Amino acid sequence: MDRLTLISLSLLVAACGVGVLALPLLRDWRQRRLSARTIDAALARQQRSTAVAPAAAAAPAPTPRAPGMPGVPGVPGVAGARTAANAATTAATPGAGTGLGAQLGARVGERFDAHWLESRLGRAVVTPEDQQLLEQCGWYGLQARMLFGVLRLALPLALSVLAMLWHLGASAFMVMAWGFGTFAVAYLAPKWYLRRRAAARLRMVDDELPVLIDMLRLLQGVGLSIDQSLQVIVAEFGGMLRVLGPELARANQQFASGRSREQTLLRIGRLFDSEDLKSLITLLTQVDKHGGAVQEPLRQFGLRMQEARKSRMKDEIGRLTVKMTAVMVVSLLPVLLILTAGPGFLGVIRMLANMGGTR
Repeated sequence: MDRLTLISLSLLVAACGVGVLALPLLRDWRQRRLSARTIDAALARQQRSTAVAPAAAAAPAPTPRAPGMPGVPGVPGVAGARTAANAATTAATPGAGTGLGAQLGARVGERFDAHWLESRLGRAVVTPEDQQLLEQCGWYGLQARMLFGVLRLALPLALSVLAMLWHLGASAFMVMAWGFGTFAVAYLAPKWYLRRRAAARLRMVDDELPVLIDMLRLLQGVGLSIDQSLQVIVAEFGGMLRVLGPELARANQQFASGRSREQTLLRIGRLFDSEDLKSLITLLTQVDKHGGAVQEPLRQFGLRMQEARKSRMKDEIGRLTVKMTAVMVVSLLPVLLILTAGPGFLGVIRMLANMGGTR
């Protein structure tokens, strides 16, 4: 199989893949255009009717027929009403159409994203585990899932085609192996990145919890409630909490929209798999539900967290000591052997050389 045949086959496979991916997109785009035209026409008719009705109501009554002119009605009032209605419709339609088009495009885009993500291909590319990882990374909504799905499909295809074209001089098996390997690595790379970022944010949550507890204890000490304390922490100290700050802000927005405080806080506990965070949220929800003083429980909880953090640091220091022992054996032991046993080895070698020379 020569180079031209391989190039033709790779281009044909790429074209088939693009066509398969583009067919549902084109079908949804056509349906979106038809629905947009239908809705625009219906809203234009509705606006025209609503603009004609006030103008006709505000117009003066038609003048009675003149005594000497039996066949001429009083037309000027009706003509003025029709002219005013047409002017009002002409003035109101363009601006309303522009804003309506933008809103309609946003709604149709959201529906298209939801439709694509609910399809079989979308569920295979963006799994529930990927959705949870995206939320742990701080990326919510359909747009984040849509971008992740498109990136996970487009990047492997492009890189695999480039890898196959780069190794066209090799055999067909090597070309296909490079293409498949590149596709597999590029397909798994976004999820690896999400896992690393989610793990880093979980570690940041463990570091930010003592700060959050201390701020809650101080704000409770000056007489603020749980809701007021959370609002103040988000508004004034949100920059200190790089992970918990945005999550608490989202919880406050959900609480303002009608959800209970328990639901908004339990969502954070389910999102970040941290036992200390779950214990804090349980404490806050119990105090918010049943009432009572929370300053002393927060102080005891903070002390317990400090003790647990000290024990974790001791464990890390112990593991680092073991690791450094291996590093010292690998790096320092050869140097010690050279410095201590080097002169003895050199003396033995010279003695053996002199004995060989005397013989």
